[in-house]
Amino acid sequence: SYVIDPEKNLQGTRSRLLPAIEKIERCWKWEWDGVVSEMPSSSFFKTGLTKSNGLMLYFGHGGAQTCFSRRRVEELIDFRVSTLSGEETQGSCQATVVLMGCSSGRLISINRKDSESFEQTPLYYEPEGVALSYLCAGSPCVVGNLWDVTDNDIDRFSIALLENLLHNGESMAGSVSLSRSACKLRHLVGCAPVCYGVPVYPLLQKPRSVEET
Repeated sequence: SYVIDPEKNLQGTRSRLLPAIEKIERCWKWEWDGVVSEMPSSSFFKTGLTKSNGLMLYFGHGGAQTCFSRRRVEELIDFRVSTLSGEETQGSCQATVVLMGCSSGRLISINRKDSESFEQTPLYYEPEGVALSYLCAGSPCVVGNLWDVTDNDIDRFSIALLENLLHNGESMAGSVSLSRSACKLRHLVGCAPVCYGVPVYPLLQKPRSVEET
């Protein structure tokens, strides 16, 4: 599943990412569920997250909290904990999550947010963030940005990420690493995306050639 520009203020991202995703759909003969330039329902987002071996793509601002709040993610944590002793886990997060908004992968200690120096807060609690919430809810892998990024460059990264993952069969971590060079500011924007979780590989067969699409 994918969500592109839900707040309707990233026209460039929409024009760059949507053709890339449609090309992948044609190549693999897939019918992805997607929402473009409108706010998806929470049920749409939850369905995408709970698909076994799924891939949830988000191209918008931040860590998708406007679409699916962190509280809703943590409700999936509660469900996962309650079913650990049983076989039924369909309500927990099972998809790999890609959050391409600014600072979506940033982790910060809760008592460090309002502090400007080590002297003011000499002891920090364990850092937390929305990426860890997805992992705790059951997602095997989460990709997010450590800091704010420019939309043009992070879109180049995102297109290269999908190419490396779904056409070249690289792991998610390998795809993140290889896609950094697609950015013009490869040491600023290109180094922002990081991969949390366990190694994830695509379950794919050889696609149709691009010329056939």
